[in-house]
Amino acid sequence: MSRTSAGRAIANVLSLKPEEKITSVIPVRRFEDNLHLLMATRLGLVKKTGLQEYSRPKSGGIIGISLEEGDTLIDVVLTRPGDEVILSTRRGMAIRFAESDARAMGRNTKGVKGINLQEGDEVVNMVVADPEGFLLTVCEKGYGKRTPFGANIAGEEPPEAEAETEEPEGEEREGEAAAEPGAVEAEGAEDEEAGKYRGNMRYRKQRRGGKGLRDIRTSDRNGPVVGAISVREEDDIMLITSQGMVNRTHVNEIRVVGRNTQGVRVMGLNEGDKIASIAKIAREDDEAAEIPDVPTTGTEEFKVDD
Repeated sequence: MSRTSAGRAIANVLSLKPEEKITSVIPVRRFEDNLHLLMATRLGLVKKTGLQEYSRPKSGGIIGISLEEGDTLIDVVLTRPGDEVILSTRRGMAIRFAESDARAMGRNTKGVKGINLQEGDEVVNMVVADPEGFLLTVCEKGYGKRTPFGANIAGEEPPEAEAETEEPEGEEREGEAAAEPGAVEAEGAEDEEAGKYRGNMRYRKQRRGGKGLRDIRTSDRNGPVVGAISVREEDDIMLITSQGMVNRTHVNEIRVVGRNTQGVRVMGLNEGDKIASIAKIAREDDEAAEIPDVPTTGTEEFKVDD
């Protein structure tokens, strides 16, 4: 269909209760034994269940997770042995832990604590860490940044989870220069296998259930976090606002900076508008072939008809 079409009602495909809505869509070719679905809830719980448990659906659906009162499912990812995941929160915190930290459970269970949330905070999404990619975090007022995940560290004994202290406002912390697009700064003191990044330029693995690390400063300028996704240099992203504006941008145009920074503007907003959602899209082959080595500055912006 075209980008302005209404689409097909999901009620024609799935039988949903009036209060239910779609949280995530996971494409699956084969229900392999070593694959799991890892679910995350708004209040910081995670639950891992073997993919095989979902191989026999019913017309009315099957139970995927048992939720506590007041909690909701916010994200689902497909994991493999050795994967690490990152939970991101509305107030700019993030925690990275191994998927093996969450033991496999049945479908009708509540799960275990993934992150210890501060009062008033909530989880906004979960991603599988890509050792060769970046975590792109975007805030409500159009600011964001990308930071390298860093390598997965098999067998690492992670330090106790901790929340980083607040620092003076600014696009970067004092003494921390932002890297050029696509650049990653080396950390000579770190073990080579531990990721070639300075401490604040990667997300170190921690124990599940900790407070996590500061991912982005959610100041008055930035607003709260609306989404964080895993991206690579060759990807494009779509930013969608509450007033129906859509902006397509190349990932390599967004500056690489460390954690605990405010980031840079990724989309200009009209008065009273705010970012509602962010999505990753694949760059078209013919478009990618025309892109020069240096980052471009163009973006595409259009309004979606109601």
